[in-house]
Amino acid sequence: MTLNYSTPAVNPKLGSSFAIFASAYTCLVLMLVVLEQLGLSTLTIDHVIVVAPALFYIAIGFMTRTIAVDDFFVAGERVPPLYNALALNAMVFGGSLLAGSIAAFFFIGIDAIAIPVGLFAGLVLMAVLFVPHLRKAGAYTVPGFLHLRFGRKTIRLTASVLMIAPCLIAIVAEVALGGNIVGYLLPTPQALGIDLSPASLFTLLVVASIVIAVVLGGMRAATWTQCAQFVVVLGLVAPLIVVSVIRTNLPLPQLTYGGQLEEIKEREASKGFITTTRPKTLSEVLPGQGAQPVTRPAERMFSALSPFDFVLLIFCLAVGVASHPTFLPRLSTTPTILASRRMFGWVTMIGAFVVLTIPAYAFFTKAMAVEALIGVPVSDLPAWARALQQLGFISLPGNQFEQLGGAQRVTFQPDSLALILPMAGQLPRVFFGLAAAALLAAIAACAAGHLVALANTVSDDIYHGTLRRNASPARRLLVARLSMIVFGIFVYFLAQGHVDPLRWAMVSLSLAAGTFFAVLVLSVWWRRLSAKGALAGMVTGFAVTALYLNASGAPLFGIDSLNAAAIGVPVSFVSAAIVSLLFGTPDAHALEAVEDLRVPAGETLQSRMVRLASRTKPTL
Repeated sequence: MTLNYSTPAVNPKLGSSFAIFASAYTCLVLMLVVLEQLGLSTLTIDHVIVVAPALFYIAIGFMTRTIAVDDFFVAGERVPPLYNALALNAMVFGGSLLAGSIAAFFFIGIDAIAIPVGLFAGLVLMAVLFVPHLRKAGAYTVPGFLHLRFGRKTIRLTASVLMIAPCLIAIVAEVALGGNIVGYLLPTPQALGIDLSPASLFTLLVVASIVIAVVLGGMRAATWTQCAQFVVVLGLVAPLIVVSVIRTNLPLPQLTYGGQLEEIKEREASKGFITTTRPKTLSEVLPGQGAQPVTRPAERMFSALSPFDFVLLIFCLAVGVASHPTFLPRLSTTPTILASRRMFGWVTMIGAFVVLTIPAYAFFTKAMAVEALIGVPVSDLPAWARALQQLGFISLPGNQFEQLGGAQRVTFQPDSLALILPMAGQLPRVFFGLAAAALLAAIAACAAGHLVALANTVSDDIYHGTLRRNASPARRLLVARLSMIVFGIFVYFLAQGHVDPLRWAMVSLSLAAGTFFAVLVLSVWWRRLSAKGALAGMVTGFAVTALYLNASGAPLFGIDSLNAAAIGVPVSFVSAAIVSLLFGTPDAHALEAVEDLRVPAGETLQSRMVRLASRTKPTL
């Protein structure tokens, strides 16, 4: 007998809705440009351009509230490919990695291309290895997929617990960066009459806005807010295009920043402030917390990272993105398997645009900073340099008449480098607000995705899948929403500590890769993988990766601790294979599931499980 499977209906008004939002945001920007010329204060401009989109995200979250389980966990499986691609890119290129990549290009030069290339390679790897097969599973979460594949609660519970660490680390990184950005825009709590430290207040605002936007709608709310947030992230391109026209007469910064590299190279040679060229380890060379000087050439390849570290960094970021338990559930939100394939066509196009834009943004910023700030007497400093100093973006020496000494003492705050370009280009204040709003949108999109993934696994895998199989849909949604609030409170306290957003984001990807990559690959492509082998692969991969991330002393095989996935992934593969070969063969359920996954058509495994479970329920 042939079964007819219905495809969830896609809202035909989505295009109109987002066109209206994009138009409204553009009109807001243009209106503020006009009002600025008429005398509107810069403080008001900053607040309006940042707060208005945030309120709109919260409004979307309220409008997409739901009481349906499928809507909450997988957005009803009716997200069109283009919008799913926007949401996925917004999560992968989150605020920490976006701002961190710009800072890395600024401080260590072209070697930083490994970061955006690694993220993009992860999206391609996901498309090649997992897309049709995980969509055929149709699971709400990665632990849910492993349960469908092996039919064991132990694997589901273990995977649920192991995914908490990488997701939580990523949220803390985003929230900590968000608190810093908000701190640049708002007055101190004491000026507002609030008895809180600046870190506490600004972190609280970021956490609250993220949780409120998704707590009622789950994945459905996260999807549509992330689409709107990606539109705001594109606002980062506006000051870049204007500066490109000013400096090169062409509105194509992705294709013209090579000229800026040549200019930077000439000024580095004439001002003589480049003092370090020997490659160092990844942990030493990445920009950290606190202001620091520019000491490495921008154009010289492998002047900061050795070829070995460069390749390993791309590998670790790629496998981390491809197997991260936050990104993979996005595959289950498309209406069909074909739609998930089409989604990755859009993903690669959008991702390629982001990869080309990041170095252009960084090098245009560096060209203007080197030209105007480094080795320049105090009397010749532009007015915007003092404005940057007042904001805390840069630190200027008291005397710059001695060019070499002055240059070495000019330091830049890494977290703020994405905000310097509009002011260095002497653009209207609105463009500064556009850059800040773009960073905050990227932060919210990434953090919301991780928060929803955590809440879904607590509710669907731990509570419903392990503890209370007969839980009602309302109870499952209540547990998910309470989980978001609890995780939000936990993140609020963690984010006030010493957090390096770029490093923490990389740690999250390494942990995810070491834990899940090998098991997911073998689950799809190796029939012989047993439940015990999958369990061993996850546990050993997580343990080895976590230990290496925290190891001190000489690195093993010359592998930096931030590239811990280069150790954890092979260990996970080996342990999963050995245990599977030594301790029994897969059972009939696992063999049948893997055969179904190999056929990317027909009813999903999740739908079949729900349908069969409903038949066994007693009728009243």
